[in-house]
Amino acid sequence: MNKPIVSLQENASGFFDKIHQKHASQMECRKGCSKCCQTDISIFEIEAERVTDWFKAQAPEEQARLRELWNTPNQQSYCTFLYNDQCTIYEARPLICRTQGLPLFVASVNFLDYCPLNFKDGDPPKEDWLNLERMNTLLSFAASNAGLDKRIRLKKLKELLVP
Repeated sequence: MNKPIVSLQENASGFFDKIHQKHASQMECRKGCSKCCQTDISIFEIEAERVTDWFKAQAPEEQARLRELWNTPNQQSYCTFLYNDQCTIYEARPLICRTQGLPLFVASVNFLDYCPLNFKDGDPPKEDWLNLERMNTLLSFAASNAGLDKRIRLKKLKELLVP
């Protein structure tokens, strides 16, 4: 498993947890909320490798359960790994999934974005914003450094995991 991607993902999850705890009354993000999982995204191969490694580390019974679930047609146009509003790869989910709901700041255009269900009383303080460009630069660097910088759609990744 590639340590830089694991560290980056864990740091993002930790930042999310810190902001969610601090602003719990202003954030709708919680288990079962899948409003940000409305598309088939592409991720770097380095993150696809993390999902694959996570899947292979599961017990054979869990792998069989996941394969059976993933072979069930997902009637929604949501993320291919989303079933009954639950992420089936949650522990290994990509970086973008770990940051949804956070106040994401794009410095180059001075733009702040977050889920419209969150922060209805106004923008959170600047120290609680995640610099999206910095995060994407670190992700791109980790992917490039590992030679895993091509992108793969999540639907394609699922097809590779379900022979």
